[in-house]
Amino acid sequence: MPLQPFRARLKAGAPLLAPFSIIPSIEVVELIGLAGFDGIILDLEHGAHGSEALGPLILAARARSIYPLVRVRSSEPTEIAAALDAGAAGVIVPQIGSVEEAERAVKAARFAPDGNRGANPFVRGADYSGRAEWFAEANRDVAILLMIEGQGGVDAMHEIAALPNLDGIFIGPMDLSHALGVPGEMGHPKVVSAIKDVIDACKAAGVTTGIFAGTGELARRWIGRGVTLVGTGVDTSYILEGLKAVVTELRA
Repeated sequence: MPLQPFRARLKAGAPLLAPFSIIPSIEVVELIGLAGFDGIILDLEHGAHGSEALGPLILAARARSIYPLVRVRSSEPTEIAAALDAGAAGVIVPQIGSVEEAERAVKAARFAPDGNRGANPFVRGADYSGRAEWFAEANRDVAILLMIEGQGGVDAMHEIAALPNLDGIFIGPMDLSHALGVPGEMGHPKVVSAIKDVIDACKAAGVTTGIFAGTGELARRWIGRGVTLVGTGVDTSYILEGLKAVVTELRA
């Protein structure tokens, strides 16, 4: 069954669970879909992926009826456009530190008149169709979320959240803890307070909030606070934990 366009799915407000994937493997993508997750975040920032790997991974996600999202390496417009051309349902842009950088990233994800994304209707994202109508459809359907992970982003969060055509803000608690002077302490009051402030800013602006949550307890906590998109851990961690559990059982 075809997936609902991701932008519309975000606006519906029901929680979305999507682990980060740093292993460029079709089989891993399929397993995440078969496990029952809503999406997968293909992580170009920290993973071993190159842009050329995205096509098969995105197709694998769609074949297993989960949303293929891509965390790009930077806010460089060509990075954003390449992920969307490859067929990503949405992009997550890391390390946004100012309103100017945020606006540049949002415009890179939208075709004119909403932005300045390079126009080519013969790519996978357009089903290679060449249809002129696809430009408006892509503006309507694909999503862009910006990551707030540092002090600059926190300081400008209200202005960033209010940008036209932005779908949401994704919070990176780990980087945020480093930026706030408590490295690795994602539960520190400074970090938690900043997270709550970002969530409140998103609610006020009417945009989605996303967050990384490495445990079920944290995921439930932030969903209860109004977060929609939860980055539920990382594939490498899940595989390692599963393998350790098997070894422990076998050696018992």
